[in-house]
Amino acid sequence: MVTSLLAKLGRAEESARQECAELARQMEQLHERMAVARRRLERLSIAREELTALEADGEPVGPEAGKPAGSGQDGRGSGSETAGQAEVHQERPVLRGLRKDAVVLLASSEEPLRARDVVRALGQRDVRGQVEGMRARLKRLVADGWLIEREQGLFAVASGVNGFAGEGGAATS
Repeated sequence: MVTSLLAKLGRAEESARQECAELARQMEQLHERMAVARRRLERLSIAREELTALEADGEPVGPEAGKPAGSGQDGRGSGSETAGQAEVHQERPVLRGLRKDAVVLLASSEEPLRARDVVRALGQRDVRGQVEGMRARLKRLVADGWLIEREQGLFAVASGVNGFAGEGGAATS
């Protein structure tokens, strides 16, 4: 009788082991599918953000983007932030997704961060593609006036931004 119970227990254990192996295989497949879906979502999000920004201003991106015609004729130096530039920054593009998360993170950081640090802090995989995507996103946030690049590769929140509003506005000092 004990041997038949041990045999039944052995079969039940083997069945449970096979079920665990099958579930582990299914989980691995789901992880792979999730990684593919996340990469696609990331690409689509970046594309949407870029198209939204291009549609919103209809102007080339760069130091003069967003400035009204003739704004450079007042004799102010372009290297420092002036009252005219602060007005431009109040009309920053709407932030969503990882762009918003990055600005919030950098606004709460006591020191500038590199793209790799931002990727890690946001819980993303520390792989070249993610880091390069974040670097491009941070550079765009610099062009949009949300961030500054203190030195090459070190990003911080732009001066004049002391609060954060997710719909594109920012409280200024």
